[in-house]
Amino acid sequence: MAADVVIRGGTIVDGTGGPAYRADIAIEGGRITRIGRCDGPAREEIDARDRIVTPGFVDIHTHLDAQLIWDPLGSPSNQHGVTSVVVGNCGVGFAPCRPEDRDYLMFLMQGVEDIPVSAMAAGIGWNWQSFPEYLDSLDARPLGLNVGAHLSHAPLRIHAMGQRGATAAPANDDELVAMRTAVVEAMRAGALGVSTGRTTMHRTPSGDPVPGTFADRRELDALASGLAATGTGVLEIIPLGGAGEDAEGWRREYEWMLPISLESARPLSVGLVQCLAYPDAWRDALRATEEAQLRGARIVPQVAVRSVGLLMGFGISVSPLWIFPAAGELASRPVDEIRAALRDADLRQRLLESVRNENGAVLGGMATVDQVFALEGEGAAAYELTPEQSIGARARREGRNFGELILEHILRTDLRGFFIVPLFNPDLDAVGAMLSHPLTGIGLGDSGAHTTQTSDASYSTFLLSWWVRQRRLLTIEQAIRKLTFDPASLWGLRDRGVIRHGAHADLNVIDLDRIDIGLPELRHEMPGGAPHLTQTGRGYDATLVNGQILMRHGTPTAARPGRVLRNELWG
Repeated sequence: MAADVVIRGGTIVDGTGGPAYRADIAIEGGRITRIGRCDGPAREEIDARDRIVTPGFVDIHTHLDAQLIWDPLGSPSNQHGVTSVVVGNCGVGFAPCRPEDRDYLMFLMQGVEDIPVSAMAAGIGWNWQSFPEYLDSLDARPLGLNVGAHLSHAPLRIHAMGQRGATAAPANDDELVAMRTAVVEAMRAGALGVSTGRTTMHRTPSGDPVPGTFADRRELDALASGLAATGTGVLEIIPLGGAGEDAEGWRREYEWMLPISLESARPLSVGLVQCLAYPDAWRDALRATEEAQLRGARIVPQVAVRSVGLLMGFGISVSPLWIFPAAGELASRPVDEIRAALRDADLRQRLLESVRNENGAVLGGMATVDQVFALEGEGAAAYELTPEQSIGARARREGRNFGELILEHILRTDLRGFFIVPLFNPDLDAVGAMLSHPLTGIGLGDSGAHTTQTSDASYSTFLLSWWVRQRRLLTIEQAIRKLTFDPASLWGLRDRGVIRHGAHADLNVIDLDRIDIGLPELRHEMPGGAPHLTQTGRGYDATLVNGQILMRHGTPTAARPGRVLRNELWG
């Protein structure tokens, strides 16, 4: 009998961290049925000679909650070897939700994750109220990627407390019981965990904190005890200080995270980045993680693979013309009008004169031109943002007005290029230290979010191109394990993230010599034509989801083989 698919002659990097080896892989019924020499016929064959074959990547930190409803491929995650995603991160999501709360949850998602309410309102077909109904609704849709979900704290709080949930008011006893009951219900329905956001930088469009930001220990205990009662699930946390607002935030959060992890016996995944304001605090967080392990707790810092920052460009949230006081209302005009106006040499001279005596402050003083970089060059190397490459440093070195360099880049790229301001992880050496630490996990790619602010969903491709091939910080076996087996194991995804007999056939066939990222692009592919920053990948010959080819040489097939991922209680 012919196999459905045979991948022939590839070098298998199986996700466990063990050494790579050569073998064929046969697939039947969506699972791996043979690893070794496969001489029999197949309905589809993939030539993997001179290629590596890996498990599909598991992205545990996305905000594709809305996008997957109108885009089952989860673009651009599908361009970067991702086969399974987790939604409901940072404490924001869409379930549970009464009909009267839908507008507020979309409003909240726009404020925290920069997803336009107009796109969500046009694209989401609300046909659920409870969390179990939400999972069933996803299950009924054609999906390109596998998708699992956290129960998010903000909608849970609104559901349990009504309008009081949107304030800093503590939950009363009845409300705490309602929250714990909802957590147990969600876990029994297949939720992968609970997420909460505590950074004061996450706010609604009106500037109000996210529901749950100031939740007290009793409320956090209620969430964790729901996980403990079912014996499954991760508590995902964006901590106080996680966005650079409090140097002592991680330490203070650790004071409650440690006992909660010990008492619930559940793992905690906690966001960790290097911040401009306190560039060495991440070291203390890693030491706390090591201490927690020695005491029997599992606290896993969730780290990014490169600098994370705002993009400046045209048609997105932040215009580079904002740096020039003389730009005035021109900065907010349509791109075609700006392009025509900048052809005027007199206008360009006025712009330059307006910054001649300026200190180069950007983003309301959050940074200066010493933290602004032209994003240009080839692939991953564009993100090697060393201090001497900043606009400010280059201007001083060349004896020029920094405004000249900004205008030159704008004109050279025909207003399609971008600048980046790395507000987090400005030092790639610090990133490398966090990334290579044995207790950290990879996340914070935010696919589906920050549609006009940044684009980090390409993290898996950057990891392989930069940290494996160019910098050699990690071996290919170590990197693939961090992208596959480690997150699948922590989130309880059985038979995923690994190549072994009987495992789900989520696989990548990769040309490691070619793998790289493109520069960010602005597209208008959301409902209503809303803008969306995206980033392509190259070097992926094929990506398979549940045994079917989803992507072939960067192009989607017609297959939609994705499934809803449910926790270990579902077998």
